[in-house]
Amino acid sequence: MEVKRKRTGKEWLIAGACVIILLGTMILWQAGVFGVTKSGLEKNAREAMKVDNMWENAQAVNEDLSAILFYSPGRENCTYAIYLNRDGFSFGYFLRESGMGPYIEEGVQEIIYEDKGIALLSMNVDGISRIVSDNGTIQVNPEEPFVAVFPADCGKITLYDADGNIVEGKLYDRYTG
Repeated sequence: MEVKRKRTGKEWLIAGACVIILLGTMILWQAGVFGVTKSGLEKNAREAMKVDNMWENAQAVNEDLSAILFYSPGRENCTYAIYLNRDGFSFGYFLRESGMGPYIEEGVQEIIYEDKGIALLSMNVDGISRIVSDNGTIQVNPEEPFVAVFPADCGKITLYDADGNIVEGKLYDRYTG
């Protein structure tokens, strides 16, 4: 015959704490405070957008903004994803927008997110090799697509080709809130 043991107050306290922690985690998860980590951005974007693993990518990330440009092996097609880090009580990056941008293929798409920053995405048909702003210089391979992100207060952005010439009329900006 089995003897039933009476639960102690300590056991009930531990069980109650576990239930509260589990419920709290579920509530936070449902509230959308857990985003994607920096290391998981590419994987998340590929899954969300159904991007083939054969497609290459260029990406850039800072504390507030992440941009990823995916392109087919022959570079005839491309698509992008932008992730933002939310203000307040949240962890990680959240998908803000994705899709195809016509200016990415023919020039440089500049997407400005008011207080979060600026994303530049390009298939680099103009052979841009250097991007200069008040925050510094970014070198890019003139033969490869590129992505760059800047803080919102980076000042004027100037593009240069491999010969050091300013590339004008190829920066297409779009503002978003």
